[in-house]
Amino acid sequence: MRKPPASNSTPSLSEANIEWDEQSQPISSNFDDVYFSHASGIEETGYVFMAQNRLPERWNVFGDDDSDSRCFTIGETGFGTGLNFLVAAKAWLEETTTGTLHFVSVEKFPLSKPDLQQALSLWPQLVAKSLSNTKPSNTKLSNKLPGLIEELLQYYPPAVAGIHRLNFANHRIVLTLMYGDATEMFGSLKGSDHPLFQRQGNPIFDAWFLDGFAPAKNPEMWTEKLFQTIAELSTASTTFSTFTAAGLVRRGLTKAGFEVTKVLGFGHKREMLKGEFKPESTSDVQETKENDWQPTTFNSPHQPPWYLQPSPKIKPKKAIVIGGGIAGCSTARALAERGVAVTLIDRHKKVGEEASGNPQGILYPKLSAGNSHLSRFALMALLNASRYHSSLLDNTGLSGNKILGQRCGVLLLPQSEKNQLEFKRIAQCYPKELVQLLKGEQLNQKAGLPLENNIGLFFPELGWIKPPTACQLLTEHPLIQVKTAEIEKITFIGDQWQALDKHDSVLDSAQIIVIACSFESRRFNQTNHLPLKKIRGQITNLPSSSQSKKLQMVICSEGYIAPAIDGIHTLGATYNFNETSTEVRPEDHKINMDQLTETDQALAKTFSQAVTTDHFLKTLSGKAAFRCATPDYLPIAGPAPKLNSYVENYQLLKKNARAHIPISGDCYPGLYLNIGHGSRGLSYAPICAELVASHICNEVPSLELDLRQAIHPGRFIIRDLKRNKL
Repeated sequence: MRKPPASNSTPSLSEANIEWDEQSQPISSNFDDVYFSHASGIEETGYVFMAQNRLPERWNVFGDDDSDSRCFTIGETGFGTGLNFLVAAKAWLEETTTGTLHFVSVEKFPLSKPDLQQALSLWPQLVAKSLSNTKPSNTKLSNKLPGLIEELLQYYPPAVAGIHRLNFANHRIVLTLMYGDATEMFGSLKGSDHPLFQRQGNPIFDAWFLDGFAPAKNPEMWTEKLFQTIAELSTASTTFSTFTAAGLVRRGLTKAGFEVTKVLGFGHKREMLKGEFKPESTSDVQETKENDWQPTTFNSPHQPPWYLQPSPKIKPKKAIVIGGGIAGCSTARALAERGVAVTLIDRHKKVGEEASGNPQGILYPKLSAGNSHLSRFALMALLNASRYHSSLLDNTGLSGNKILGQRCGVLLLPQSEKNQLEFKRIAQCYPKELVQLLKGEQLNQKAGLPLENNIGLFFPELGWIKPPTACQLLTEHPLIQVKTAEIEKITFIGDQWQALDKHDSVLDSAQIIVIACSFESRRFNQTNHLPLKKIRGQITNLPSSSQSKKLQMVICSEGYIAPAIDGIHTLGATYNFNETSTEVRPEDHKINMDQLTETDQALAKTFSQAVTTDHFLKTLSGKAAFRCATPDYLPIAGPAPKLNSYVENYQLLKKNARAHIPISGDCYPGLYLNIGHGSRGLSYAPICAELVASHICNEVPSLELDLRQAIHPGRFIIRDLKRNKL
């Protein structure tokens, strides 16, 4: 399979160079321009972006019948200090009582967290000043501002290229913060990069805040290509506003299909622009008719859009999720938070019983200095998981005193000299907030125990959690119903999916089914073609000693060992193909102990007093379960493809892997997958759940286009066609 083009982005970006003027306000050294008005940043945002886009009055036109699931999407060019986001978010919370505001912003030079914090410290004063002579309702708005500021500072991502999704105010505000070039990042949200499908499957924005540094100082951003991309993400009711009245902006937006109007500018600016998207005809916003272009065997510069499937036109009211592990539970929660009622069906009486049932689950890093799809996906998944599991990692918002996780950090030790060189490159590629290279005595101090290794990668924001607790907490939502049953097959009748047991009795029905039951997904006729690997893994519950209790972090290499909890270390894990038994075996405990020795001999000696005896190994407890892996080690997440349709539509790929086939993928309506996470379900499953739920609810995706292609369920069919295996 020819891989889709990877993003040109590098793993990390340059942070903004900030200077502070005599009024302690931030100025960009990169562009020699201010971030917001010296007169009043709050007032400028209110006038230029809120008022000229007719916000919040447009928010009141939603119908009451579907108010809980309503959504309004704002796109912004230039996140900067986050001022526009905060003002819009607080206005949404003040003026509405239901629904979700999606705020999608791009930033090529993100502020460091200290600079952001310093800039944010100005805003309570600005809010008080700007609202001193306004109506009382706006005073409520200013009182709420510190809450969002605290959440933004807590979850603000490091300068790593890609899409970072942050949730605020109990998921009533969603910030999709994209680090990278504006045109590239907004282009990556489209449903296809094929020129014949420029509008098909695209998310639609309701309003645009065209911000950023002035066109004269930042001409690389204000381009016709950006304006065209914005138009492709707009519909006839989409509005825009911008602080500038520059001719290149006015002409570019007009050419892209926007009706542009000059109005009075803010402060010392004489004029600014606002307008609406006004396509010349309805055909300009219709989806491409595939039959207008016939497939041919000649070479095409564009791969077939096999991955493309438009989202449902209407958000479903109900869904079924099959599987009670971390993939199923995170998917159920993602849908429920969007107002979709979910029936989660699992064969066990409690969720989190199989591979998600280990006492300690590790947020395990899998990074490289390269820019492959696997490396980029793993990185974004890990950053997302660090935020996603924060209540368990930090033990916040939970009742009782029981420790359910620790953000203790994860130390990755090298397995070879080659690893050591790679570690040095990785540390140079990524921000220190994400990963740090530790050497010599630093390792011992961080670990709490003497180590033989003299180099390692330390991930300070990672740690361990209790997967069964995570699964249980995720299902504690009023829209999630958990049902115990064994599903034998699924069928699609009318516009509804039915889940049937072995007696063909209907267990439940819904418009949407998400299969999240690991390798068991192959039991269904619709998905039995997927190339899934069933891999047995056994962990060891190793009693702690007075010395081992000093271990302060998770250590990973050949295997892993976690800090003691309730007198027990979790040690793992074996990796066995072609096995079916879940019986815990002493010989596998021995394998785990041997892996610990290979990880670090000094660390292994901490437990050496009895571990070599067969008697001791037989006394150890543990757990065995099965991982579900894929041939390329990437998960499977997205709409379920129809095998026969793929083979028929893309059969020319057998003759020429670069054949011209302008046909989008044919998938089962309302059927989705979230499986194949291997050993990294805690990291991979949540971001895949967010992606699937976003597609189902017709929202902005949480991953770039090429990464969505890389984990699409149809990729293996395309691969096998090109290899002439189908």
